[in-house]
Amino acid sequence: MPNPDIDYTRQIEQFEKLVVRNRWQVKRLPKWWPGVKRKPVIISEGDSWFDFPVKSLTDVLGVLLRYSIGLKNFGMDSKTNVIDFLSRDKKLDGIFLRLERSGDHAKELMAKQPDKRNGVWEEKFPSQTLYTALQNKAVRKHLDAIVLSAGGNDMVDAVRHGVIQTYQGDWQQSYDSELMAMAAQEIAQYFLQAILYRDEFAPNAHMVTHTYAYAVHLHRGTTTEFDFSEAGKLIKELLKLLKVDMILAPLKMIGIDLTDLGDHQIISEARLHTTFDELGWPANPVDEDDPKSGKGVHPERAAFIRAMLDTLHAEMQRLPQLYQAQTGKTLQRFTSLDVRNEVQDAKYWADFIHLNGDGYKIIARKFRNHLKDCMS
Repeated sequence: MPNPDIDYTRQIEQFEKLVVRNRWQVKRLPKWWPGVKRKPVIISEGDSWFDFPVKSLTDVLGVLLRYSIGLKNFGMDSKTNVIDFLSRDKKLDGIFLRLERSGDHAKELMAKQPDKRNGVWEEKFPSQTLYTALQNKAVRKHLDAIVLSAGGNDMVDAVRHGVIQTYQGDWQQSYDSELMAMAAQEIAQYFLQAILYRDEFAPNAHMVTHTYAYAVHLHRGTTTEFDFSEAGKLIKELLKLLKVDMILAPLKMIGIDLTDLGDHQIISEARLHTTFDELGWPANPVDEDDPKSGKGVHPERAAFIRAMLDTLHAEMQRLPQLYQAQTGKTLQRFTSLDVRNEVQDAKYWADFIHLNGDGYKIIARKFRNHLKDCMS
């Protein structure tokens, strides 16, 4: 079993040790000493774009599962989201504290204690909060950057519960623009609070977030890769033998039922196209040669999805004004990377809302280039 070169942790206490050790080495050891280098100290907090499929729960156990039963993409030895790529990027070479959890909403950014909501299995295994991490003196003293991913789940949730309306013959007449704007405004307020936390505890740290790429290429549910072949029910028995039954529940929460080995399609809470279907929007195209590919989104649906993401982007662009109004100061060291037009090909998408490894690699490179520029 490989020992991947990973310089991150999900525990604040362990993160403190990594940071203090690195800074001690830089201060006490000669520059020519092997491995002596000042590494950027970075906290990541976010949703599935940082955690897909649910690495925060499975990154260690997933390695075992891959080499025992062939379940891919759940271990720390794979790269399936932005932070997997960013935290192992040799050109950045940072020390990461990873706080993200698939399914998290933007409200988590302002939580002082884990809210135990929305994120996958948050109630039983809550992820740490940005606020909690910033209480650590060593962390906030040496913190170079905070990278954030949030708002997508909030927007989809709002859209599925009131924004999208019965189709009226034109997409612009078939949704509540005021409700959608209100959802985006609420997200911006959560980001504003995260910025204020940064100002209070680590004012010199850079904060970087992103828009979401236009998700208009696939309409199928979330999928993941398996190497099961004809493994059949042997997988379930192996899970029992290895005493890892605990993984079944969190995986099932995002739709992966390892006890049903016929169809490995995740059914997530972000069933945006199901809502379109229920409200009579024009159906998505079906590839007759490959009906299960899920390729293609009807132009009316695609236009709405673009408008949804544009609405969130526009509100995020108002953060400097919101910050000015609340603090009387000019917002500094905050950037929202606009990636709406990136990865605009079906080959970069795993499903209607998540990218695959090739797609996340491109987004991670955007983060890396910006971080290197702003920290140089």
